[in-house]
Amino acid sequence: MAIIALATSCKENVEKQASKHLDNAKEAFSIGNFNLAKQEIDSIRILYPKAFETRKQGIRLMQQVEEAEQLRALEYEDSMIVAATAAFEKIKGDYVFEKDERYQDIGLYTIKSQAPTRNIDRTYIRAQVDEQGKMTLISSYSGSSYLHHDWLKLSVDDKYVDTPVSNDRHEFKDLDVCYERVSFINGNDGGAAAFISANKDADIRFTLYRQTGPDSSRPVYRNLKMTKDDRYAIAKLYDLSQILLALEEHKNLRAEAERHLMFIRSKMKDDSTENAVQEND
Repeated sequence: MAIIALATSCKENVEKQASKHLDNAKEAFSIGNFNLAKQEIDSIRILYPKAFETRKQGIRLMQQVEEAEQLRALEYEDSMIVAATAAFEKIKGDYVFEKDERYQDIGLYTIKSQAPTRNIDRTYIRAQVDEQGKMTLISSYSGSSYLHHDWLKLSVDDKYVDTPVSNDRHEFKDLDVCYERVSFINGNDGGAAAFISANKDADIRFTLYRQTGPDSSRPVYRNLKMTKDDRYAIAKLYDLSQILLALEEHKNLRAEAERHLMFIRSKMKDDSTENAVQEND
């Protein structure tokens, strides 16, 4: 009998010690300190593995904490989506939107002054942004002969940025004029768009290069000057890209939080997780 009484007393003491952590977790949860609440619940499992009843209560509380976390995340992402949408609505009138429903799943935003039809015989840099915020820079060249250029260097005084070499190139000839279009797709421009945006009020120069070997390259058209209109157009498109990328990211994070919430609530309806805490584990 004495042995049984001692075992019972030890068990009660273990539960009592574990319950202190549970009380701390409840208090932390009540004030919205979810990280501390989870740490206290984890302490029960680590320090008092035989406190089965308290561990069961801890599991129930952990589910409530995780549910509250996802609800908080949803509230935050909703607010960020509203803010990004408002920012987009404020400026979207500055852009031309193009989408052919027969061939395109995602439309494109451009600036009217940079349209190829308005700049047929000009060598310049233009840009476009898709509905998801992915930005593409396009180096457009026209001349009497092909250059076969595939990357650019942009500079302001002693500051400069290089694009990567692009494999997205298109060349054609029309009425003895050679045309080249080199695209740096989905932001893969080495920071060129950000550089233009940051230096839109400066004298930006650019040089066309052709890669001639694995470790070498040479300029094929030097020291071209970006016009103010081009600098400002690309800067405006860069701003649009940042807003749409943020909007897309917050939509994705909201969808992820929604999935987590559904999973947590399904676990809350299922007692098997709680019943997994067995006295012989």
